[in-house]
Amino acid sequence: MVGIVILSSVALNIERDRCEYLFIENGADFLGDSVTKSRIIIIGTLFMLILMAVPETAFAYSSGKTGSTDGCGAGSCHSSTTPSVTPSLTGLPSSGYDPGVTYSLTASASGGPSGTKGGFNLDSNLGSFTNPGSNARISSGEVTHSNSNSRSWSVDWIAPSSGSGDVVFYMAVNLVNGDGGSSGDSWGADSWTISEATSSPVTGPEVNKLGLNQPGSDRGSVFSYSSLEIHSDSPSIVLSNGSIVTFNSTGVPVITGDDVISKAGPCSILYNRTLRCSGTNNYGQLGIGSNSLSNGSVDFGTRTPVAISDGNNHNCAILDDASVRCWGRNNHGQLGDGSNTNRNYPVSVDLGVGRTATSISAGNDFSCAVLDNGAVKCWGFNGYGNLGDGSTISSNSPVVANHSTGMMASSISTTGYSTCAIFENGSISCWGKSYTVSTLNGQVTEDSVLIQIPSDRLAVDIDGKYWHTCALLDNGSISCWGVNTHGQWGDGTCSASTNACSGADGNVPSYALMPSNAIAIATGPQSTCAINQSYSLFCWGGQSGEFDGSSDNILIPYLMNFNNTTLGESVAFSDQDLDGDGIRNVLDLNVTNDSDGDGFNSSVDDFPNNPARWNNCPEGQWGRLSCYLSPSGHYSLEGALFHEACLAGTYQPEQGQSICYQSSSGYFVPSSGSANQQHCDPGYYQPSLAQASCIQSPVGNYTNGQYGDADSVIPTPLQSRSSTYMGQIGNLSWSNDTGDSFSIFVPRDYGLFLELTSPSNFSLSISDASSVPLATSNFSTSGGNIASVSTNGTTFTNSSNVVITITNNNSSTGSYTMLVGLFSTLDSSLLGNQSEVIDAEIQIGFFQCRVGSYQGKTGRASCDLASPGRYVPTVGATSEDLCVPGTYQPLSGQSSCLSANQGNYVPQYGASSETPASPGNYVANSGASSQTQCSPGNYQPSSGQNNCLVADPGFYVLVSGSTNQTACNPGTYQPSSGSTNCIDVSPGYYAANYNSTSQTPCSAGYYQPLSAQSSCLSASPGHYVPGTASIAQIGCDPGFYQPLSNQTFCLQATPGHHVPTNSSAEQIPCQAGTYQPSYGAIECFNASGGHYVDLPGSISEIPCPAGTYNPLESANSSSFCIDADPGHAVPTNGSSSQTPCTEGNYQPSFGQVSCIPASPGYFVDSEGASSETPCSPGFWGNQAGLSECMEASPGYYTDQNASTSQIPCQLGTYNPQPAGNSSSSCIEADPGYFSSILGASSQTPCSLGEYQPSPGQVSCMDADPGFYTDLIGSVNQIECQPGQYQPLPSQEDCIAADPGFYVDAPMSTSQTPCPIGTYNPIDSASDQSSCLESDEGYYVSSQGSSAQSPCLAGSFQNQTRQASCIDADPGFYVSLDASPNQSACAPGEYQSSPGQSSCLLSDPGYFSSGTASSSQEVCQPGTYQPTPGQTSCLDTDPGYFAPNSGQSEQTAAPLDEYVPSSKSSSTEPCPDKTITISSAAISIDDCLLDSDGDRIHDEADQDDDGDGINDLQDSCPLGLTDWSSDANSDNDSDGCKDSDEDEDDDNDGFPDLQDDLPLDSTEWSDNDLDGIGDNSDTDDDNDGSPDLQEEQRNTSSTDPDSDDDGFLDGLDDFPLDPNEWVDSDMDGVGDNGDAFPNDPDRYVEEDEVSMLMFVALFSIVIIMGLGGLLFMRKRGDEEEISHLSNSVKEGVEYNDKSVTIYSSVSVPNSTSVSKDILDEKKPITAPSDAKMNDNGQLVWVDNSGKVYCQNPDGSILSFDQVSGLWGPIDN
Repeated sequence: MVGIVILSSVALNIERDRCEYLFIENGADFLGDSVTKSRIIIIGTLFMLILMAVPETAFAYSSGKTGSTDGCGAGSCHSSTTPSVTPSLTGLPSSGYDPGVTYSLTASASGGPSGTKGGFNLDSNLGSFTNPGSNARISSGEVTHSNSNSRSWSVDWIAPSSGSGDVVFYMAVNLVNGDGGSSGDSWGADSWTISEATSSPVTGPEVNKLGLNQPGSDRGSVFSYSSLEIHSDSPSIVLSNGSIVTFNSTGVPVITGDDVISKAGPCSILYNRTLRCSGTNNYGQLGIGSNSLSNGSVDFGTRTPVAISDGNNHNCAILDDASVRCWGRNNHGQLGDGSNTNRNYPVSVDLGVGRTATSISAGNDFSCAVLDNGAVKCWGFNGYGNLGDGSTISSNSPVVANHSTGMMASSISTTGYSTCAIFENGSISCWGKSYTVSTLNGQVTEDSVLIQIPSDRLAVDIDGKYWHTCALLDNGSISCWGVNTHGQWGDGTCSASTNACSGADGNVPSYALMPSNAIAIATGPQSTCAINQSYSLFCWGGQSGEFDGSSDNILIPYLMNFNNTTLGESVAFSDQDLDGDGIRNVLDLNVTNDSDGDGFNSSVDDFPNNPARWNNCPEGQWGRLSCYLSPSGHYSLEGALFHEACLAGTYQPEQGQSICYQSSSGYFVPSSGSANQQHCDPGYYQPSLAQASCIQSPVGNYTNGQYGDADSVIPTPLQSRSSTYMGQIGNLSWSNDTGDSFSIFVPRDYGLFLELTSPSNFSLSISDASSVPLATSNFSTSGGNIASVSTNGTTFTNSSNVVITITNNNSSTGSYTMLVGLFSTLDSSLLGNQSEVIDAEIQIGFFQCRVGSYQGKTGRASCDLASPGRYVPTVGATSEDLCVPGTYQPLSGQSSCLSANQGNYVPQYGASSETPASPGNYVANSGASSQTQCSPGNYQPSSGQNNCLVADPGFYVLVSGSTNQTACNPGTYQPSSGSTNCIDVSPGYYAANYNSTSQTPCSAGYYQPLSAQSSCLSASPGHYVPGTASIAQIGCDPGFYQPLSNQTFCLQATPGHHVPTNSSAEQIPCQAGTYQPSYGAIECFNASGGHYVDLPGSISEIPCPAGTYNPLESANSSSFCIDADPGHAVPTNGSSSQTPCTEGNYQPSFGQVSCIPASPGYFVDSEGASSETPCSPGFWGNQAGLSECMEASPGYYTDQNASTSQIPCQLGTYNPQPAGNSSSSCIEADPGYFSSILGASSQTPCSLGEYQPSPGQVSCMDADPGFYTDLIGSVNQIECQPGQYQPLPSQEDCIAADPGFYVDAPMSTSQTPCPIGTYNPIDSASDQSSCLESDEGYYVSSQGSSAQSPCLAGSFQNQTRQASCIDADPGFYVSLDASPNQSACAPGEYQSSPGQSSCLLSDPGYFSSGTASSSQEVCQPGTYQPTPGQTSCLDTDPGYFAPNSGQSEQTAAPLDEYVPSSKSSSTEPCPDKTITISSAAISIDDCLLDSDGDRIHDEADQDDDGDGINDLQDSCPLGLTDWSSDANSDNDSDGCKDSDEDEDDDNDGFPDLQDDLPLDSTEWSDNDLDGIGDNSDTDDDNDGSPDLQEEQRNTSSTDPDSDDDGFLDGLDDFPLDPNEWVDSDMDGVGDNGDAFPNDPDRYVEEDEVSMLMFVALFSIVIIMGLGGLLFMRKRGDEEEISHLSNSVKEGVEYNDKSVTIYSSVSVPNSTSVSKDILDEKKPITAPSDAKMNDNGQLVWVDNSGKVYCQNPDGSILSFDQVSGLWGPIDN
């Protein structure tokens, strides 16, 4: 994502720069907006796609950022908030943040599941994060984990600007148990709020990049940096954060972010102590090695600039060794190098033997310096005596200024063509123009002139630019003198009459009307500015709106719109007063024993002969005047002036370090200055150390960031330092991981110890580089043990590799942590930091793609699954294989293909599915690649079949490949399967339908005499066909007939009819008096007795109706039926006689069908009766038809005749006898009995629990509560006795009192419970005395208890009759149940909780000294206790200490520390540069000397400086350390480091500082800096004119512009004439002086000789103006081309490796050529005005707007605006 944004920015800048350049040249934009817009759209789209590709759950989001209420992205963290996780964020400022300050934060958490894995997310509403530590990364402005291998993360946070308000930090932490799932994981969230600090920021290198101590600004002095200047129209202020403040044309301040600490004209010293210059460069005044470039850094070699000063076209600097370098124009010798040659690089100024500079000032074509002895030396132009040597002769080397004051100078200023200096007494003297010389090359009148400042005042600062000078006095006042045309004195006057001024210029100082004391001044061309004590800015003099927005002169100091507080940064003042006497070092010239004049006593001056330095910082620190820790990502060697960035491939996470660490295997460091190493991205790996990039995984392989595996045979290299490594063995089921092997280089004077921990069973061993075993751990990691080994006591020889082997025992698998300690054998100090956690295996190599997957590309994080239809049978495949015909594969990621199933086939390669056989075809076998047609007689209507269907019976199949069978036609049939034809049916048969499987016999009723028929013939009426397959019909027999055709039988004659003959079609009805009830009759029957037939065709005879009868046969009418007599009845029809009435019935009438039953209460006792008889009293009849009456039942009686019911006895009575004839037959129930129903035949006795004392009752009474009855038929109830009770009625007995209760009165309805604290174990208790009191150790907690309860362990009871027990007190316990007392805890035990059954043993680290302790006591620092249950602590042994309270173990003194006595809580460090070779040192005698810090003590060290060269062969045996000699660092292999120690790297006799090619022994000078030494260079000054030609033309072979006219000698037709450079007509007269520049025959008008002088004078003016114009235009063109070239070269990185960069355009070697280019027919050549860039390319635009470029090889390319491509032109 970041890379895309950068590319976007660069692309926009390139397009802008190209457009600007071409617009200036042609007034048209040849690229157009469309290209830019298209690129922006493409880049923006890519940016959005990348954003959308990141899943929302990839991060554990914080609350606030996402709006989540749970702090975990709405639940996207694992599991839940239990067990609780408490986040921690340390490093936040307790007293508030300081704006812009960087704070180092550490995020962690406590609680949660055990383990070492986790993740987090940190965000803040203000400020920004940077520099994430290992295992962390920054994403979308938030900080999150880069892997899950840590529970602690670090990051830097930059506080926001002043006034931003409160800052809120939101953090969520997710701690995981590492099992790969979410169960058991837990998260927590928190937030912190901090406010802006009210106090001012703490000064120091991180806030004020100067790190110096006094306000002020003495331009060009080694004691300060310039923070205020006026180079052009606007004042510039340097702020302490490196920003620059200028003012626009309306007076509004403009802040430009930068890294500046000091500024002088075009050049600035940056925070990294390099010098950057930019601007006009026609004389090489930028010093960057080229006149064509407009910006760059000045190369001082190994030296550092400490003070700078700018002249008109040259610049000078004092370096950290107090030497002086100058560069730029040198026509007057102003560079002081003894020549008058312009220099575009710094040249040395010889100040004299042993002399150094403390102050420098570059002026108008001359320069001056104050030396360490207070003398002043000047060089350059001297036309006004400004060098001060008493003459007006210019000098190209320094001369002493004879100012004749007799005093030492402290500060100097070169104003115009004059020089002014402050001397040791605070006075000012000046010499030069208007002081000691009045006219050019005039007489020198005196050595110097004293400036008349107030007599009681001292000058403390001076500055002069152009033509006026100002001095800052010791009271903060300002005095100015010189030119005052615009009011630059600030006293309210001005001198220019054009400005309506009346004042005059002069050298008498005038008091500037400052409203407050000033602390710094600066002068400009027409103005002056000052900063007062409150850091406000005042300016006066001429302006263009920069002061108050107008063009008016400001005559008195004007308060500028500059507010130091609002900017939030202080002004970068830096003047020094190291001895604190109130006099700045620049003026403090009387310090005793100050041999170099730096105001610092030599006895404490690390550089007593160098005024620019006085501190020699130790390793890990840097500085010139003060020492500061090297920041993370950097290192500093001893004496370093500035920290060095760690190279790509190395990093340094800590401050104050002297080395950088190599990046680990699996990691890389892509850029210099890195504080952390980065994991290789997925798809990349790195097996080596110290790499700036990672390697793409090869084809057939992949890498990801989730897992890795160190080889068990070939060791993986580890960093040569202490750290903690994480790894695993056998966690991947598909990986044959049985162990890991690593190698680590152990430097000289160092040893190695390792500690391995793991929940699994692993062992640890080490061997030397020759595989000779050195040591094996005594323990494995099983059971929580630490497996440790060390080189101590082994045969190991340091300065070589150690091989580390981790093996798994019993096939154990799991993760491990390996603590690596690289310790000094001299002082036991550790090299590196063991707190840094590094993945030992992730991304160190690549994995082969497993079967079923492949990878055809490099740099991939995973393998591609084989596509459906393809397979990958082997590991490491780069492509997938196609399934062959007959096979297929429907799934992804398979290692083989499937054979086509039966019924299916696969005809092609790469099939993902099988093809079912089509209808009419089949596939019999699996793995088929084709299908087979069905044969005749067979068919297949379906697809996907493994066989054909045989044609069914009734069908046939005639041809092959049939999808259907054909049905047989009617009249034919086919009984067999698989037939190809059908069969004709036989006679008597038919086939009526298609697809008949057989012939069908003619059905009964049908017949067929012919064959092949589809139907049969019907039988005729009177005939029938009884069977099937008949070929003829049959006639009906007698008694049968058939009126219909096609019948299978003849019909029987129906009842009432008869058929007497054969083949009858009809039947005959019977006559009246006869009938026929049957079928098939041949005759009829006569009517029988009791019946008659009155109609013909009757099927039955008619019976006489009931009540009548007929004794005759053949009756033909109803008149033959007779009525029945009284006492008789005819109950049925068709009777031939009448029936008499039976007993119980009678009939008084004629013709009746039945008799009448006797009525209820009546009876009939004989047959044939015609009347009934009533029942007597005592009898009754309740139903009809009785032949006799019933007796009254017992319990009943009847007292009347004809009774139809009996009367029941009343309630309370009963009758035991039958036939009762009155109410007196009923008797009353006896006492103890009852009669509860009507008609009772007996009385009922009372049940148990009931009684009845009275007779004649309908019920019994219930026994009352407290009473009972125990007999049936009881007359009375019985009382319950004491000890018994009865709460219910109707009971047959009483209840005995329960245990725990008693009953003390008769007739009781309830029992009484025993009181609380008592109990009763027996039942039937009759009084309270049966309730017993509880014993000691027992209790009864409720009423009615039958037993007492024992007090449980942890409680006791020492009294009787108690309702509860007492908890054991803290410090006591009760171990048994039913205890009457508690017991005190013994010494060594404690119990903090009440109610406990035992005491706790005091923990390790604690003790308990007495009995009954309620808490344990902590062991104090200096003591420890490893055993639980102790009564005291142990004192630590010598060599061990206990720094904390509560330690269970004593801690061994770490390497490089010792403990001399027992009972120690701290260690004592070994002296500097000493080490211990093992831990637990007990004496300072154990600290051994190690001078070079390689952890090999000096007595055993064969290479004291550790450079890899034995001391016997080392030319610098005690030289620099922390480097190794190789071709890059030690060119001549003499053991002296080229960059710091070796002054002649190539041994060619020329010191490196004087050798332009210090690594080439055949070259030492390169005048034109083209990389080709002058011995081999044919054009030493690169001016286009070869050296031989220069010798012939008498021009300088080392000066590219011999006549300083701005045109290179190779392009100058008059290289020795500064006024001419072109001769267009080649007549020998330059165009500037040629009246006819295009006419070779004329150059002066013959007839105007009188005008010759005028023309000559006029020509001089014109030539000067034209020359300046051409020069400025040329410079501008070069700057534009250079600007374009630099923008492209610096900003573009092409991914297409085929692109060749020639210059400001990128020219592809092969590209698609647009049609416009191909259509070009006319040869294209470079015009004369084509612009050449630095790389020798000519660029031009033709009249149509086309852009062309000619390469050095003559090839020409054109730019296609539509495609955005460059293409070649075919000439």
